[in-house]
Order: sequence, then C-alpha cells, then structure tokens
Amino acid sequence: MTLTESAVSARGLARGVRTVVLRPIRAGDESAWQRLRLADDARLTPWEATLPPGSPDTLGSFREYVRSQSRLARRGEAMPFVLEVDGALAGQVPVSSVRWGALECGTVGYWIGASWEGRGLMTLAVAMVLDHLFGEQVGLHRVEIDVRPENTRSLAVCRRLGLRREGLRRGLMHINGAWADHIAFAAVAEDAVVQGGFVSRLGRM
Repeated sequence: MTLTESAVSARGLARGVRTVVLRPIRAGDESAWQRLRLADDARLTPWEATLPPGSPDTLGSFREYVRSQSRLARRGEAMPFVLEVDGALAGQVPVSSVRWGALECGTVGYWIGASWEGRGLMTLAVAMVLDHLFGEQVGLHRVEIDVRPENTRSLAVCRRLGLRREGLRRGLMHINGAWADHIAFAAVAEDAVVQGGFVSRLGRM
C-alpha cells in the first residue's frame, strides 16, 4: 500500500514541499537510507532501540531487515513505511505489533532526517498512517505511539494530532544501551470519526 498527499504546502498540511508519500521499504532503499541515517547518527542514536545484554537476537544487514519486515507485512503484523518528500527518502513511519482478533491494535514509530525537521512533515506523515490504519482498508480499533519523555519533538507530534496521553510505561524498551521509560499516547477508531480524519484535522488548524 502506498499513501500519497499532494499539494501539501498549498493545503496548509506542511511547509515548503509539494508531495508526501508513504510506501513499503524495499531493498533498493539501502544507499539512500544509509546516507540519511549516517548523516544524522549523533542526533538519532539517543532514541535508537538497542539489544539488551544476553539477547538471543542479532542485528542483521539492511537487506535482512527488509526481508523480515516484508514477511511480517505479508502476515498482517507490520507495515514498514518509509517517508518520501518530493521524491527523496526522508525517514520512516513503521507500524509494528499489529494484532487482530479481540485486540485490533498496532504501534506506530517514526523518525525523520534533520533537513526535513520543523516543517510539520512528520506530523502529516503520522496523520496519514493513522487515517490508513483506522480506515476501511485496515480497520484497526486502537493505535499507540510511545515516546521518550525527553523527546520534545516527538511529544509535539502526538499533541498536535490530539492523541490522548495515557501514562508512563516504565522500562518499555531498550534504548541506546539502557531500559527507558516511555509516555504512551493512543487513539481509537472513534477518535478518527469524531475528528473527520487526522489529515483533515491538520488542514483545519
């Protein structure tokens, strides 16, 4: 699935860009992804997930990552979106931990390159993903976003989207070498209906 918003700046959804696209990550993204990630290494490392000591998992290559995400996507358990802005790879907005049955839930994460920060692009990208997840094509009932308390930019994304703060999740994830607390934000399908869609909300702000 590919999600697209055009005439972005003209519609007041973000600043200084024309088109925002979210699409599945692919093996051919490796060079652009590596350049973007390495250029922002110092800025992104404090927020990066890491493996705790003694973990049986290992960090594989980029291609192994793409293959594993593709397998999860085929099973309906993940949506490994990358963010393109005017044709350039700008970041990621992956959907993970998708559960069905009595739960119908998922978790959204995100990061963006430094050169794209401050334009409202990540807020728009997350809004696009939320509308997709709550829409007829996917039909989740609940989506959660977990943010480090110190990550002011990510907190601002959740607040601008009107997500409900649900509380502190202690030691939720191993980040940059240590177990880290996160603040849980969430939305349910009824919120999307009330707002008329998250992208539409941005256009009205």
